[in-house]
Amino acid sequence: MPLDRKVLLGFGFAALVVLVVGAVSYLTTSRFVGTSLQALRNAELVTPLKRVLAFTYETEAAQRSFLYTGERSALEQRNSAIESTRRTLDELRGLASDHPALLARIESLGPIVEARFRMLDEVLAARERSDEESRALIAAGVGRQQTTALAREVNAIADEQHAQLRANAEAARGWGNRVYSIFFVALAGAAALLLFLQHAIRREIAARQQAHAELAASEAKQATLLRELQSVNEELANFAYVASHDLKAPLRAIASLAQWISTDYADRFDDEGREQIALLLGRVKRMDRLIDGILQYSRVGRVRETRTVVDLDELVAETVDLLAPPPHVRVTVGKLPALMIERTRAQQLFQNLIGNAIQYMDKPEGEVSVGCERRADAWHFSVRDNGPGIEQRHFERIFQMFQSLAPRDRTESTGIGLSLVKKIVETYGGRVWVESTIGEGSLFRFTLPLSMAAASSKEPGSALDEQLDSPGRGRRSGRDDRASGVPRIEGHQPAGPAG
Repeated sequence: MPLDRKVLLGFGFAALVVLVVGAVSYLTTSRFVGTSLQALRNAELVTPLKRVLAFTYETEAAQRSFLYTGERSALEQRNSAIESTRRTLDELRGLASDHPALLARIESLGPIVEARFRMLDEVLAARERSDEESRALIAAGVGRQQTTALAREVNAIADEQHAQLRANAEAARGWGNRVYSIFFVALAGAAALLLFLQHAIRREIAARQQAHAELAASEAKQATLLRELQSVNEELANFAYVASHDLKAPLRAIASLAQWISTDYADRFDDEGREQIALLLGRVKRMDRLIDGILQYSRVGRVRETRTVVDLDELVAETVDLLAPPPHVRVTVGKLPALMIERTRAQQLFQNLIGNAIQYMDKPEGEVSVGCERRADAWHFSVRDNGPGIEQRHFERIFQMFQSLAPRDRTESTGIGLSLVKKIVETYGGRVWVESTIGEGSLFRFTLPLSMAAASSKEPGSALDEQLDSPGRGRRSGRDDRASGVPRIEGHQPAGPAG
């Protein structure tokens, strides 16, 4: 796995851990806050409850003081205590509004308090009539029962709130401890994860440094091998040139001697002797062509020309003229594009393919067609003939060096032509293959990249080019061709199924 992906996954995992810990911490903290708020509410309820009872006692005490002293300030204190009691009850109702059960119990305090206040009012009313009547009511303990009931209920509610307050405080303490624990565990886990990531990154960096060192050593070794290879290639190139030059010299001498002997001693040779001399001259020519072929093959990809715009229409016409096919072979050339290519390599390409089709033609009416089609992936060229055809088992073999299917005594062939075609096409990034049926002919196809098209390239399959009617490219009739022995060249005719 790449280092950046490891780091990304590591930090992603760390973020996931932080997210989970954060979620758990949030839930725990929420519970802690909830229990703390509950405890606070319980504490807020206890104080007003005690104030209700205290204000009630204050009301009774102020009224008694008024009854015994008659001071108006005591009466005002009594009335103020009553109002404070009622306000405190309203405050309790607001605090318990979200707890129906508690609110119902607090609501039950109101009637008790109001009943007690009504009895206090009765005592005041009795005093207005006579002091003895009010004293009798006080002595009889009027309102004592309501006061006792109020105190009992208020204390019961307060005790319950105290118990719940202690429970909530304990729960809040427990949740607080959990928050601390989770925090420290998360901190330890994050530290461990970061240490692990640091270790993994350092280990990966060390591995990469080692790989870079090995790559540098490999590149240095490769550079050394490349220099050695260049040196070997130069030696091979020099060897090919020197060998071709040194081998051709004795070949020319042998050819000259054979010709002199055949001329000077012609009257002394019988038919077998003349045949042997002719065979000797044929072998010399074959050796000469073989040396030329090896030299051309070695130059492909090593010796490069400047790429120029080559009109393949003109090039193929010139190539056919150079090949000078016999009168019974008709060469048909379809519309071909103009490419940025080495002219010599392009000529070798078509010369070998068309030359093979002409050389091995076995039909009395030979047909050779050259075509091209532009497709989405590349230029697709084709050279079709109606010759003897090739067996499928030889489709790969014919593109190897020194491979010829016909006996050399019957057909002079070096076995280099198609291997040269394959090397040229592959040098440009294309491919070459053959489709053939025995007795029906062969179809050689090869591709060249679309990027080789010249800026003003003509599209195959368009209208006839005006150059067809120019001198040297005119269309010759079959009758004139056969009469003069000049091969027929029909420019820009449809290339048949090959396209």
